[in-house]
Amino acid sequence: MPYREYGLIVPSKNIARLLNNESNLRILEKLKEKPYYPRELAAEMKVSEPFVVRRLKAMEECGIVEGVWEAEGNRRVRRYYTKDVNIRLGRGGLEVTTEDVPLKRQINVKNELLGTAIRLPLVILLLIGVFMDIGLIIAALCLYFIWNAAIGYAFYRKFNLKTPLFSLAINLFIALLLAAMLAPDVVAGMPQEIVAIAMAIGAIFVLLALLYRSRFYQLEVDALFDSMEELMEELKNAPAHVRAFYLPSAIRWKANEYFGLI
Repeated sequence: MPYREYGLIVPSKNIARLLNNESNLRILEKLKEKPYYPRELAAEMKVSEPFVVRRLKAMEECGIVEGVWEAEGNRRVRRYYTKDVNIRLGRGGLEVTTEDVPLKRQINVKNELLGTAIRLPLVILLLIGVFMDIGLIIAALCLYFIWNAAIGYAFYRKFNLKTPLFSLAINLFIALLLAAMLAPDVVAGMPQEIVAIAMAIGAIFVLLALLYRSRFYQLEVDALFDSMEELMEELKNAPAHVRAFYLPSAIRWKANEYFGLI
């Protein structure tokens, strides 16, 4: 993976708080001996894994440590390394510089288009249900989009990324349209002016959601891929109901892996 020189301006109080914390210093001492992944480090220090994860992520945001996904037997783990950094006080705060930070992931347009094509069977099924007015297909797809919206919300809550929020909005709007198709009499009984205004507002809403989702996706692409990798690893040992909840995302992720798109 290519690397570049990296500069990060960190508020003085943030970096001082991190380096003035005994637990953080203990973690850094352990990482100086060898790289660890969170569960392994938590067991070594006899503390909880979430505690270690929070500390590592805070230090990673400040450029002190770096997490790298690596193979560990038949699974992948995020192993953390200390970095050789220089810290100096500047006008904007403490500046952390290093020469070993990976370049930002570039969006591969070809892979993105192929990844979208994986959803083609779903699109075909949607068209069949709509144009042939097959209520069972429409109802199933309505539930599917509601399911995806719930996954987007859970993903946002877990990783605090904005892209899933816009995906959530788009999924809910599609589900609402499908629900309207299941109740044509209700829609027909409404004033046509209100229906037309609602459709226009919905179209504008979806357009804005798509634009903002595209924008945030560009900004968050690295975090999204890292978060998905982390989630897929967690699901291997998660309860059955959690794995079932994230099933659509897991299937898409595995399909992208199979076709070499990630």
